[in-house]
Amino acid sequence: MDSNSKTPAEVMMPWVGLYVAIASFICVIAMAADAVQAVWQWKLWFPNRFFTLNAATITLIAIAMKLPVNLSTDLSDKKMVSMFFLVTMLANFLPSLGLMDDKELLMNIVALAILLITIVVNMGIQIYLSSYWVAYLIYILPLLILWPFSVALTVPSMRKKLEHRYNESQQLVSIHQEKMFSAEELKLYVKKYWMMTETRNLQFVIACSPVSSAFGVICVLFALNSSYDLTYVINFKEYDYQYEGSDYKWSLMIIHIVQLVGVVVGSIAPILRCFTSIGHYSLSKKLSKNHLNVFRVEKHWIERLQQWKRNHVHSHIPGRYLKIVFHYVKNAFLNFCLALHIVVLVICKTIVLVPRAFLILLSCCWYLFKSVLEWLKKVATTSNGNMSSEIEEYARYVIHIEEEAKLSKRILRNTLRSITELLNAEKEPRNLLMLLEKSKGFIGVVEFDNDLVQPLYPEETHNCWSLVVVTLTTIAIALPNIANGHFKGLLAGMSEGLKIVRHIEDCLDADGELVSAIKSARRVWKEVEVYRKWLKIDLQNKAHEDKTSKEILKWLGDEGEKIMKRFMSNKKSSIDRSPYKFVLASSMYRISTSILLHLNAQEISLNDEDLFEWISTIIADILFACFTNLPRVIKMKCHHNEIEKRGDNIRIAAQLLGKSKEILKILEARTLPNIDQDSMAYIDKWRVLPKIQLTNGGASTNEIYQDHHVVELLAGV
Repeated sequence: MDSNSKTPAEVMMPWVGLYVAIASFICVIAMAADAVQAVWQWKLWFPNRFFTLNAATITLIAIAMKLPVNLSTDLSDKKMVSMFFLVTMLANFLPSLGLMDDKELLMNIVALAILLITIVVNMGIQIYLSSYWVAYLIYILPLLILWPFSVALTVPSMRKKLEHRYNESQQLVSIHQEKMFSAEELKLYVKKYWMMTETRNLQFVIACSPVSSAFGVICVLFALNSSYDLTYVINFKEYDYQYEGSDYKWSLMIIHIVQLVGVVVGSIAPILRCFTSIGHYSLSKKLSKNHLNVFRVEKHWIERLQQWKRNHVHSHIPGRYLKIVFHYVKNAFLNFCLALHIVVLVICKTIVLVPRAFLILLSCCWYLFKSVLEWLKKVATTSNGNMSSEIEEYARYVIHIEEEAKLSKRILRNTLRSITELLNAEKEPRNLLMLLEKSKGFIGVVEFDNDLVQPLYPEETHNCWSLVVVTLTTIAIALPNIANGHFKGLLAGMSEGLKIVRHIEDCLDADGELVSAIKSARRVWKEVEVYRKWLKIDLQNKAHEDKTSKEILKWLGDEGEKIMKRFMSNKKSSIDRSPYKFVLASSMYRISTSILLHLNAQEISLNDEDLFEWISTIIADILFACFTNLPRVIKMKCHHNEIEKRGDNIRIAAQLLGKSKEILKILEARTLPNIDQDSMAYIDKWRVLPKIQLTNGGASTNEIYQDHHVVELLAGV
């Protein structure tokens, strides 16, 4: 057909095909990224991080499944490759069902069900029109309809069971809390919570389930078939009569190749989940027997449906007989679902029976071989002994979905190794430590502000750690006659310090009173750090080179006052909703005026370098006062309430601890003022303390933590 006589639809179809290929390619990349990351972290149960079940993934899958739902094109073999690709994607994101809460899980599963029903209906129509698909339908339909939903039904029960055991293990950690200011004790604390969080990982439980293993066996067949097809397609043996004859033209070949590659790449995770699942658990006679008993149905698999059967549904159906009929129908439907659910589980266990039996036999042989080898050697290495003792120490914090399914030492060893590497990976913030060396106490928390400076307006924002130190740094940068190296050192130290301060403020500002101050400080910091400007005012303007430090301070205070007056003359809204400029200007006005008053009160005038050092010392004092909250923040991040975010938060806690080991060592030897932990989080609470406590008085850090722990215990009683 001449290109001029083509309809617009025929012209656009190849580009639609390219769109399908791009969606498929994105899915392949996401699956490959998950596989690479899992291998890199040596998590051979392949947790989902990039390719998870969500709205975006479902949309991509819907686009990628354009061929199977297309009724106007007869491309049976290409459509079957798309179906293989779909099943591979279902197998890949199966563990991600454990990442969602009940509401999110329901929404995503319903969306997936709508998509799969649409595909199945279209398949049914095509089967009716052609018998070519019948042979494939037998094993594809159960995969599409039942297996992911069968797992989804068990997720709430498994989560509840694991969370209950997590809470029991958490009590063990709480009982053994002592002084929590030393870095070593915090390391132990983080490791215990890491062990609990990683071993109660619902993704791990799902990845080791019979359904996931059955997906792995199916993916072996798909991968072999697709590998053969891929080598055939790459040789262009069928290009002329297949691709050019379709509406998609040249784009059909791209779709076909991308989806074949997707089946091969996407099969890696399900296959390895299947063939490594046995090795994740310690071999025992009872466990082996349970694995080989295909008719054994664990309680958590059917608990949800049984719970629905027991629950009374409050219906508005009038009449006793109609209510009887309603409950009879409800129970009959749930019984059918329960039977179907059990059938799916039995089918999956039957599919994986042969590979599991082989793996159990292989594990037994390896165990015997290793035992004989150890008997011949007689002596184990010291490193192995140390690792074994460490594993035994943390084994009590391991969480099992079933008592007889004990995790293997290899899994525990890898879990401990991962958190240990994370704790040791973070380098000490060298520039920050150089800045903190200037501090000898906490006196800076009261010296940066002077009560003689009256607020210009009755409603002024509260101080926060980051706002104060950023404002002080801004003032220091504006001082004349200071070597550029000093500026760079201060900015580098502040940049490292603010990363830690950020975590502290995010955790401890429970009331949200400091949100505007925190956001304002973060917003202006990049401007100060990169451009050495404050609210677009050049801090190192050549016009100010001949000015003295006092004149610079007066100038900064006046600029802050101007901004506040301009704001108040134009706006009548409350301070809580004020723009960030007002917050920054208010802080600049008070602090620069306070420093100016301090200079005027000195009998001996400070030169520019001395003033810079004095401001740097105040910054160091304030940072140290802020860092006294580190142990509390690290512990808070360890026992985060949201299950889905718990692992990421413990990683952050480990990284934070890795950065702050030297800081904690200094703080452990330092004397703290008499201040409770809740007040310790706020700089304004520190400012009301007597100066004598901020220099050489007060209680030791360990005493404060022990007193706080006693209060917690008494509150629990």
